[in-house]
Amino acid sequence: MKIRYLMAAVFISLGSFGMATVHAADPADAIQTPGRHRGEMREEMKKHCDADPQKCAERKERMKKERAEVRAACEKEPARCKEIRQEHREKMREQLCAENPEQCAKMKARHEAMQKECAADPKACEAKKAEFREKMKERMEQRHEQRMESHESMTKPDSTLPDKK
Repeated sequence: MKIRYLMAAVFISLGSFGMATVHAADPADAIQTPGRHRGEMREEMKKHCDADPQKCAERKERMKKERAEVRAACEKEPARCKEIRQEHREKMREQLCAENPEQCAKMKARHEAMQKECAADPKACEAKKAEFREKMKERMEQRHEQRMESHESMTKPDSTLPDKK
C-alpha cells in the first residue's frame, strides 16, 4: 500500500478531532470544512447517491476498504501513524494561528499552564488526562450516534409527513 494513501486516510480520520470542531447549535453543523458546511456536503452526497446508487455503493465500499487498510497499516507501524498524526496536528495548529491569533494565544497559554502542572505533579496530570480521554470518548460516541441517526433519516422515507393532496 502506498504511503500517500495511508497519510490521506489518517488526515481524513483526524478531521473529526480537535482542531476542526466548533460549537454549534445543530450537531450536524458541529464540524465544518473549509468553504462548505457539513450539511451542504451531505445534501450534495445524497443527490449523487440518488442519481447513481450503484456508483455510490461502490464508493462507500471502496472507502470502507481503504479505512480498513489504514487501520491495519497503523497496527503494523504505530510509530509512523503517530508521527503522521503529530505532523497533521502541527499543520492544523499553524493554520488555526494564522486564521485566529487570539484563539491561538489562549490555546498556547492553556498548554503552558498544563505543562507546568504536569511538571509539578505528574500523577495528578495523568489522572486528569485519563479523565479527559474518557470524556472525549463519550463525546465521540455521541457524535457517532447522532451521525448514524442523521444518516438513517436521510436514507429512510419520512413516514411522519402527511400526504399532499
